[in-house]
Amino acid sequence: MTADIPTQATGKAAFRIAPLTTHVGAELLDIDLAQDQPEGTFEEMRRLLAHYGVLFFRDQQLTVEQYVALGRRFGTLEGNDTLEHVEGAPQVGLLIKERDHVTSIGDMWHTDHSYMASPAKATMLRAIEVPPHGGDTLFTHIGHSFATLPEGLKATLRTLGALHSRTHLIKDGKYAAQYFKERPSKTATDKLGATAVHPVVIPHPETGQEMLFVNPGYVVKFDGWTAKHSAGLLASLYDHCLQPDYQCRFRWREDSIAIWDNRSVWHYAVNDYHGHRRVMQRLVIS
Repeated sequence: MTADIPTQATGKAAFRIAPLTTHVGAELLDIDLAQDQPEGTFEEMRRLLAHYGVLFFRDQQLTVEQYVALGRRFGTLEGNDTLEHVEGAPQVGLLIKERDHVTSIGDMWHTDHSYMASPAKATMLRAIEVPPHGGDTLFTHIGHSFATLPEGLKATLRTLGALHSRTHLIKDGKYAAQYFKERPSKTATDKLGATAVHPVVIPHPETGQEMLFVNPGYVVKFDGWTAKHSAGLLASLYDHCLQPDYQCRFRWREDSIAIWDNRSVWHYAVNDYHGHRRVMQRLVIS
């Protein structure tokens, strides 16, 4: 296990960093987010988020109001138009997989809301009820994976755009039918038609690191290419990004919190706990 690395945030607050892997993910230890923290602590957290792509916290017993306030320390909270929400807190979306559900929201590699003209900067998730086993979330860093591509391919990718579509997530008809069967209340309200074209390579606005901004969940094709002609190169890029060296895996416990940078990581909610219930609360941050 990677050794803890001590850090001192600006001001009086202190915490320790325990990286999960070389390239992505770190737990922040010895901090109670229910207590008031100086702005310097959050400055350091935002810096670490940009560096590691995803941060994890354990044993954080927050009220809904405290959870919302925590999310606001990382940016502006987006409205929630796709999920049921916590009563009195419309920004807090509920991700619920019931015991009899076959599908699970997020059980494919994707970047949250990349189909929007202005994609979400970050996502925060906290565990309310977890299964006795399974239900982990995987992350892979698309900056480190881009950096290891051949120089000629990187140059080509910098010239391309890609079409992102919300409907691409349910392109498999069997999956879509089961999804809507399990969540019928959302079929009429989900805005499934959203699309956007984004550059394939984007610089991270805080670090300058180049990111491979495509993902299997929402990308249909390269802009100006057919889906058929795009498929081979996209599949090759996805295989490259999903090398284990670029990934980390987080085992949820109740009162765990994760925040990830959608500009630098993909994530995958593993759907391996059929017969058990899982309840998470999500904030989307712009």
